[in-house]
Amino acid sequence: MTAFLQYAFGFPTFIFGALLLCMLLYWLIAILGLVHWNALDHWVLFDGSDHSHGVEHSVSAIAGLLLKVGLGGIPLTVILTVMFLLSWVISYALAHVVPMPDGWTLVNIAIGAALFVGSLVLGFFATVIVLRPLRGVVGMVAPPEEPKVLLGRTGLVRSAVVDASQGYGSVEDGGGGLNVLMRSPDRVLTRGTEIVLIEHLKDHNAWRVVSKAEFEGTELPAGLIR
Repeated sequence: MTAFLQYAFGFPTFIFGALLLCMLLYWLIAILGLVHWNALDHWVLFDGSDHSHGVEHSVSAIAGLLLKVGLGGIPLTVILTVMFLLSWVISYALAHVVPMPDGWTLVNIAIGAALFVGSLVLGFFATVIVLRPLRGVVGMVAPPEEPKVLLGRTGLVRSAVVDASQGYGSVEDGGGGLNVLMRSPDRVLTRGTEIVLIEHLKDHNAWRVVSKAEFEGTELPAGLIR
């Protein structure tokens, strides 16, 4: 028991323990009804208007990364909880095999920092492996909206660009918001452009979008610009 506590509260394992505790407290608050259980998605990934320009770029990168690794559609609350738990387990295991000098020396801090980064990276990849097959289960608990429901919804471009082959953005759905892949075959749309979803591209699991200005007729369609 003493050895367990020594490793569990050692550096850097205790950091993951504290982060996991924060997530458990968040779940408790959500169960009590004081906050929506997936409100974290809205605060972190969709409330770009409250961020500085640089932070908004970072937020967009996070949203894009989750889509690229196959975790799109899984609530951020679930992702972080699993990632911190797995990172804690990995850090705890590594603490048994990596010698750590006693005391807060520079060597101790350097080794601990390396273990922290390594555990976090391995924890993230482990989370992808664990959660990606469970997207269907998450879909049964909270089914995604049908394409016909999202058709005509407005949103914002979050990636650097949306063109015929790449891009993503956020769409307001009346709740925490959704991250969706976007395509714009006729015009390159840049980050921050207001868009409208006009067609679901089932084969690509993406949406064809146009700028809101073009949709409302205040901007000429790309095909009419010479």
